[in-house]
Amino acid sequence: MPVKSRKDFQVAIICALPPEFDAVEALLDEYYDETIKRLGQRGDANWYRTGRIGEHDVVLTCLPNMGQGSASSAASSLLISFGGISLALVVGICGAVPTLPQKREIILGDVIISDSIVEYGLGKQYPDGFKPTVQVKDTIGRPNREIRSFISALKTRSMRRQLQEELSKYLAQLQYDSETDWKYPGAIHDILFESHYRHKHYIHTQDTACLCVRCQSRSDPVCDKALEGDCSTLGCAGPRIERQRLSSHSAPKPLIHFGAVASADTVMKSGEHRDALAQMSKVIGFEMEGAGVWDNLTCLVIKGVSDYADSHKSKFWQNYAAATAASCVKAFLTFYAKENHEQGRQKPVPINGYRY
Repeated sequence: MPVKSRKDFQVAIICALPPEFDAVEALLDEYYDETIKRLGQRGDANWYRTGRIGEHDVVLTCLPNMGQGSASSAASSLLISFGGISLALVVGICGAVPTLPQKREIILGDVIISDSIVEYGLGKQYPDGFKPTVQVKDTIGRPNREIRSFISALKTRSMRRQLQEELSKYLAQLQYDSETDWKYPGAIHDILFESHYRHKHYIHTQDTACLCVRCQSRSDPVCDKALEGDCSTLGCAGPRIERQRLSSHSAPKPLIHFGAVASADTVMKSGEHRDALAQMSKVIGFEMEGAGVWDNLTCLVIKGVSDYADSHKSKFWQNYAAATAASCVKAFLTFYAKENHEQGRQKPVPINGYRY
């Protein structure tokens, strides 16, 4: 039964890109837009889609631009129209640290769920370059105790396995029901280079006699065309890191990883800087909206891995990563409802009222 008031919504889903929004919208179990206006109240410039996932009434919005500023403004406006929101899920795509401790692998299409958010764009500009300041005190976002308890439950072996099975089920549903290209692109396109290997022109012709010819060290610049080009066009063929999970002939099922997520207005496109920050701050993923939303709302980042946060970053995996993230969100909210029923309650209660 549709909700009667904006105050009944407790979960917001915030996406930065239209493909991210489309994937979540396609997995709604019910739409409420006939009873809740799509536009916000006076003073709220956001555009909304409202509906139900499992037993949770959700409001879905897409940002006008990527980045912390846009995310912060949208989250603040959201509370004008939906004052009952107690949890925001920042959903979409991200870059990832490909190898975690104990040699655990993250591959493209996996999903990262934040247990904290680290703002890494802070620092100081010196004459010899920018020096980031990332310390424990810069970990700005950690959910409240009830949400942390739920995340801890999901980290257990049995719950994580069930969550991943639900993710795969909803992903198959999404791929079957939609004409959008949310299919798995293929392991042959999941390429991880050594972190120091630069994305530049390796195939040189008369038309590409550019800065890339003189790029020999990690600090040498490359040309603008190379920055926007894909690896096949540029001839990137450096040493690749073999991934155990890609050795099978069948498409690997997406896995879910929990950890700290780095958030900044800067796109991470350097394998060496990625690894240095991962070692320093123990982050496992990179995105651009979580810190902005956290300024206004308790939030979790749930994002599909579309690249390895290195200079070879491309948009090739974005649709599939958006689909795995949306499928994970639906699985997440379904399990949240199941926890509620196991406590013997007959209907959803405010998220901050859950007990474990």
